Amino acid sequence: MTVGGYDVSYELYRYLVMNYKAQYDASVWESPDSLAAANEEIEKNTEQSLRDIFAVFSLAGDYGIDFDDEDLKSIADAAVDAEKDKYEKVSDYRDALAESYMNDSVYRFTELNKAFSDALYYAMENSGEIETDASKLRELFNSDSFIRVKQVLIVGESARKAYNNTYFTAAETHTDPEALEIAEKVRALALSGENFDSLVKEYGESLYMFNNTDGYYICRGMWEEANENAAFSLNVGEISPVIESSAGYSVFMRCEKDSAYIDVNFDSLCSDYRKAVFGLALEKRSASLEIEKTQALDSCSIAEMQ
Repeated sequence: MTVGGYDVSYELYRYLVMNYKAQYDASVWESPDSLAAANEEIEKNTEQSLRDIFAVFSLAGDYGIDFDDEDLKSIADAAVDAEKDKYEKVSDYRDALAESYMNDSVYRFTELNKAFSDALYYAMENSGEIETDASKLRELFNSDSFIRVKQVLIVGESARKAYNNTYFTAAETHTDPEALEIAEKVRALALSGENFDSLVKEYGESLYMFNNTDGYYICRGMWEEANENAAFSLNVGEISPVIESSAGYSVFMRCEKDSAYIDVNFDSLCSDYRKAVFGLALEKRSASLEIEKTQALDSCSIAEMQ
């Protein structure tokens, strides 16, 4: 296949497919229905990953960074050589890559992608698309482009499985319907006037919010779109509906920003903002890239790929 006009090698395609396959139990491939569903999901995730990868090269071209840039290739080569030097034998290096379904060419390609990503980031800073002026950034943090929200997150079984409990407290496991019911209860309590910090402490399952009365300071591009849309639609003091995302079910409250917090955390807020702007630009480019499939792809069975 090609993505945005860039050729996709079989080795890169296999690397992505196999890593997604590894997230499934072997029993999935034994049932025709579950096999079909898994194939569809893996294909979808693989294609999205490919768009994200080639979005870096595509957007870099807009800033005059050529795909055949020799300096960036040298950076990637140096990273590969440094990784090889960690092993006594080349065969050990290859075996280590194989454990992640990689070979040398795929690893070299991923390092090249990182080099292009870094070059693109600095090009966007130099062009002014990513703001670096401290006074302008402070104005941004004080504007409605940056908001402060608190969250009660209730995690259902599907989210716990997808994230392997990462970012979540070790609370009692809920089914998805149970998690939704709890979130609706939390929202009703918040609307009735219950202290939101108390609700976070009693019901919340986000490790970030655990014993955190500051909440989140966010701009667009930092969260899932559903969560961002909900948070940015609120006025200060308002409570959101229950919002479903990949992490579970959330209830948000928008809060007044604390200037002292902004002063103390200015550098980290700057970093968060820059990452968000960069990520949004890549996300937009990724969505615009067209995938064209070739006949060779028809012979690549996801279920049989090893």
